[in-house]
Amino acid sequence: MRLFDFAFVPNYPEPLERLKTLAANEHWGRGGRMLRSYFNHMFDKVVEDGLLAFHPDGNSAVFHTGLMTRNDQDIYAVFVPNEREDAQDWFFRGFSTKDGLGLGEFLAAYDELPVRPRFIHRAEQAFYTPQSGMPECNWERLIVENISRIPRQLIHDATDERVILPDLRDVGKEAYIECLDEAARRIAIDEGLQDLIGWFELALERTMDKLHMDYKLAVPSWHAKDQCVALMLPLAVRQKEVNVALAVTWDEVGRFYEGLNLLTMEMAYNNARLIARPEASWLVEAIQSKPKNLVRAE
Repeated sequence: MRLFDFAFVPNYPEPLERLKTLAANEHWGRGGRMLRSYFNHMFDKVVEDGLLAFHPDGNSAVFHTGLMTRNDQDIYAVFVPNEREDAQDWFFRGFSTKDGLGLGEFLAAYDELPVRPRFIHRAEQAFYTPQSGMPECNWERLIVENISRIPRQLIHDATDERVILPDLRDVGKEAYIECLDEAARRIAIDEGLQDLIGWFELALERTMDKLHMDYKLAVPSWHAKDQCVALMLPLAVRQKEVNVALAVTWDEVGRFYEGLNLLTMEMAYNNARLIARPEASWLVEAIQSKPKNLVRAE
């Protein structure tokens, strides 16, 4: 069940400004769009894990937002029954801590409040084990299926501009999607694909060398589409700064990591933030510097 199927949220996403103010200070992107992504996906995970709590009297429902105040108090989302019969069953009232004024009274009525969703269950999901070697990557699939997440200039350079990706802001969403589909078909048969693969392989080799010295380079993240935890590895493809993230998952049977997908920096931050506030410098600095190759996360 998605958030807007469960409850009516008036003037969304304006209520998230209250959450942003209540929580510890954090960068949430232009207009708080990363907070919108975080809240929507967190609700999905809460429902999946059965952590949406309903009061026995039926007068409220609450869940842990996964965020805390500057004073380390847990922040909860509060819902009440919707009085409109032709709408969702629940109505979003707001955010509060247990001792907060107003909505805190709802939380105080619970004998036990719900906990934050748990994402990580194995060590391999939190730390990359160097003994497993290089991740196994089907680069052709990763590139073709994620062409919109690769900096456009890399595509242009590899194909000598035989494959051109337009700027979304110039052509609009519908035309952009059509261009992506055509570009994916063309890059799959273009000789420049092998150059792209070589650039990505070289970038990954450099990352793996650094990973042996700094295990924090690999950042745990939640991938809602695949319902799995993945480690994200920073790739600096043909430049010094990181411009693409490679998500890898652990194969329990084969005991190796394999490439899942490619992500822009904003997507990477969104996925990582569901698990914990990212601290890796490559990810934090990329987001705060607002690089041009960012696209909206899924």
